Amino acid sequence: MTAEIATMKDLIEHAENEGVEIIDGVTYSASHTWVEIAKMALDLAEQQEWFERYEDKYCND
Repeated sequence: MTAEIATMKDLIEHAENEGVEIIDGVTYSASHTWVEIAKMALDLAEQQEWFERYEDKYCND
């Protein structure tokens, strides 16, 4: 998750500056970058929720 958070921070910086993101030679606008940030944030939230449920269920016995 740490690497994903670092990547998301970099993407946020690009999007805040309304910069373009070039991935595999394709140029994406800032709006596309915000969509990717939102998807990453939801994925990270789901991962965190899973860890919290697992920890609560198996580590507090």
